Amino acid sequence: MFGLGGKNKDFKVTIKNTGQTFEVKGGINLLQAAQNAGIEWPCDCKVGSCGSCRAKLVSGKVKELADFAYTLDADMLKNNYILACQSRLKTDLEVELDFDQGAINPDYK
Repeated sequence: MFGLGGKNKDFKVTIKNTGQTFEVKGGINLLQAAQNAGIEWPCDCKVGSCGSCRAKLVSGKVKELADFAYTLDADMLKNNYILACQSRLKTDLEVELDFDQGAINPDYK
């Protein structure tokens, strides 16, 4: 009722370039789910300011918990990049991830 059912659904994420998969339980964000699964996902701040947790969304849908445009530039947005720390899954996902990437804005603190 009232569209709240999606928060408790479980979804599957596949990191396309490595073949790793993991489950996202109970509406937590993508970054937290990856860390819970033991994946060393790049991250510096966990609040969407630095951009180090960015990933290219290959397929699926997320709910933005904060506006990605504050951190990601227009080209990244056009190419379907998301911030894992600010993404709650709406469907199963397939993403591409550069495990060596750093912050977009190193002065985020």
